[in-house]
This record gives sequence, C-alpha cells and structure tokens, in this order.
Amino acid sequence: MARPVRAAILPFVAVLLILAVVLQGGTAARAAAEARTALIVGNAAYGFAPLTNPVNDATDMAAALRQSGFDVTLATNADQPALQAAVKRFTDTLKARGGVGLFFFAGHGIQVGGENYIVPVMSKAPTPEELRAASVPASDVVDAMTAAGNTLNIVVLDACRDNPLPGTGTKGLSRIDSGARLFVSFSTSPGAVALDGEGRNSPYTKHLARALLTPGLNLEDTFKRTLKGVYQETAGKQTPWLSSSFFGDFVFREAALAPGGAVPPPSPPPAVGPAPAPPPVAAPREPRPTQATIAPQLAGIYRADGRNPDGSRYKGMVALQPTADGMRFTWWIGRQIFRGSGEFAGRMLVVNWGDTHPVVYSFGAGAGAVLDGEWADGTATERLVPFALAAPGRATPQEGRYRVAGRNADGSRYSGTLTLRRDGDRYRLNWKVGSSYQGTGRLDGNILTVDWGAATPVVYALGSDGRLTGLWEAGRGEEVLTPE
Repeated sequence: MARPVRAAILPFVAVLLILAVVLQGGTAARAAAEARTALIVGNAAYGFAPLTNPVNDATDMAAALRQSGFDVTLATNADQPALQAAVKRFTDTLKARGGVGLFFFAGHGIQVGGENYIVPVMSKAPTPEELRAASVPASDVVDAMTAAGNTLNIVVLDACRDNPLPGTGTKGLSRIDSGARLFVSFSTSPGAVALDGEGRNSPYTKHLARALLTPGLNLEDTFKRTLKGVYQETAGKQTPWLSSSFFGDFVFREAALAPGGAVPPPSPPPAVGPAPAPPPVAAPREPRPTQATIAPQLAGIYRADGRNPDGSRYKGMVALQPTADGMRFTWWIGRQIFRGSGEFAGRMLVVNWGDTHPVVYSFGAGAGAVLDGEWADGTATERLVPFALAAPGRATPQEGRYRVAGRNADGSRYSGTLTLRRDGDRYRLNWKVGSSYQGTGRLDGNILTVDWGAATPVVYALGSDGRLTGLWEAGRGEEVLTPE
C-alpha cells in the first residue's frame, strides 16, 4: 500500500517544484518589466526650528514602500551636499532603470517667489539672501525625474510645517504643475500650513503609510484615502492637495487572489513596521490619455443624485466644462445654483465649490463615465450620471428651425417646433409646443443655458451632430432639439 502512495506523492512534489519555478520566473519577469525606485528624505534636526516627526515619517514611509516592491534609499537629517548627492543618485538610477519613481520629503519647505525650496538640515537659520543658495529647489528634483523618461513619477511633499524663517517667503507652498507622467501630492493645500502631528507621525504620513499597506488600492484610491483621513483627523484644518494628468494604471500593492481566483476586498492595513521581502508586483500600463483628452470627454450635462449630511436625498442637474487646468462645475439643485472648480488627480477630480468640504469624484476611463463623489469629511455623497455629452472643440448652434421632443417632469411626453436665432452674444429661442414660449440663452463653451421664465433654466449640451440635448426642472424634465 505504501508504494502507490509514494508513486502519487512524487509527481505531486514535482508539480509543486515546477510551479515554484514558473511562479519565480513570473515574479522575476514582472519585476524586470517594472522597476520601482524611491528616495525618502526626512529632516528634523534643524538648529533653528527642530521638528518632531519627519525622521519617523521617512522611516515609516520607507518601510511601507519596501513592502510595495520599491527599492528605497532613505536619507535622514541630510544637509545640502548629502541631499543633492542623494537626488542625483536617485535620478541617475531612475533614468537607467525606468519604471516608477517616487520622491518623498518630510521637513521644512518654504516658498519664495513662487518656487518651493526643500530646506536641508543646517545649524543656523539662513538669511533671506542665503536661502536660495542653501536649499534645494523642488523644481530641480521634479525636472530631473521628468528627464529620466520613465513611466510614472510620484512626488510627495509632507512639508510646510509653518515657515521657520520670517521674512524669507510666503505662507505655504506653491502648486507644482503636473503632467501625463507625474503625480504630485502636498500634505496640505497650496498656501496652507501642514501639521507636524502629536503622535509618531504627521497626520499626512500616518494616513498615507496606512493606505500604501492596503492591498489592491490603485494610485488614485491610495491618495483619496489619505486625503479623507487627514481631512477628518484635522477636522478640516488640513486638506492634502493632489494634481496629475496621469491616467494609466498603477497599484502599489497587488491584492492576493482568493481561492477560485477572486480578488478579495481591501483588508485593514497592518501597522507600519520592519519591511519583509518585496511582494510580486505587476507592471503599470503606459499612460495613454491625458487631461487634454479626458477633460473634453467629461464635458456635458449630468443628472445628479446625492445624499446630504443629514441623510436627506436630492436630485438636480450639473454642467461640466473643461478649463485650462481642470473642470468647471455648475449645479442646479432645486432653485439653488452652486459653482465649483475641479482639479484632476489621475482618475479623480477634487472639486472646491465654496463650502468647507471639497468633493472628491472618481471616474472611469472614456467618454460617458459616471462620476462618484464623496465629501472629504465622508458625510455626503453624490453620483453624476451623464445625460448628454458636449461636442469636442468649439462649435456654435445652427440657426433656424428645430424639431422638439421632450418629457415633462411628470413623465408625460411633448413635441413641437422651435426656431433659434443668434443676437450678438445671445441666442433667441421660440418654442411652439401647444402654446408659444420664448427664451434667451448664453453659450459657454458648448453648453447653452436658456432662461425661459421658469424657476430653473434649460441647460443644453451641443452635440457633434448639431443636436441640442438638455435638462430642465432640476433634471426632472428633458428635451432634444434636432435641426431640420
């Protein structure tokens, strides 16, 4: 009886050995396909304004990134020569290896004349005249990373923990323009001050390290979770700033496959600690679209379905229009009008709309994507479902006669005709739908907003086929104008 058992075991062992070799080869292939290189700097031992947490922040970030497959160089309490040498080695390696690069700095950062300076450790405070020569411009680091020509660069500055050098600069840091291969995150909004924190870490690093250790989170979800965590912990006093036109796919830690091949939901992140060997990683795809192509694909008219902080529901309509550096939002909720501006952070839009709570929307790739939004404090949500997309480029509505097909707020249908005439910078619309109605419209981009005597306007998106497709009555009514 023993021999058949051994005969069965030996092939099984052989299969395991072969499988191990195959998996090891697959891991090596994935690692070769995507190099991950990080430089982590934490400066705290300033002679003029020492900080408590940056060394802890840098150490814990290094551990979290090693667990995400990064080759990490950690520099703490670096003076200017050490910092400059570390940056050069990092960017040289990045240029040679390609893949993904990440630069993280915790410590003092100062804005002077629109430039952000990373302040090395030094024994005494520099004078305003000495600051530029004694520091490292953040733009130099970004430019060197960009020149490497690799797939993706991530720049994280947990700096600006108040300006320790009065008279040397402006409060907070200035924004850094991102690109198709660059993702930028500041621990707080441009011009604002970040908190050093009362525990082991700053609020920002604490939540970023936790997010990095959560399997299955992509680039946007990692920083979205960080933004929400910081915002909630600081009661809105600190809101991280995100900016990117990178629309590729990147996951810090791949989710392990459950039995049957299913991907389990993200598990609670483990505590930051010593780093085990890097897990297998998958290569990100080359970034395909950019903000210049994504923004026009999102332009148009949307129905809004939201939940207020008190739990009540609301519906409305929203117009999205591209701007030079993001998207412009206009909401019609009941008889109220709200306006906001959104900035891209990969496949996210962070929208400030005049309230203390920004709204963070996530969206999929391609035209007609649904935008799922959540207030930064987590108390309210909103989903924007596209109703009519606007034509790319700039166009003007055709003058003349249109066929009208619509649906009233009560669900009943109507039809008729309409004439449209341009009058300077305005448009005159005359409906014949049973009775006659008149309205005056203004074209903004490819969105035509028409006041016609009701409490809310009709808002049309001008399509590529010349049709005007619109919503009214806060999204409960709809209408299509087809040129004859």
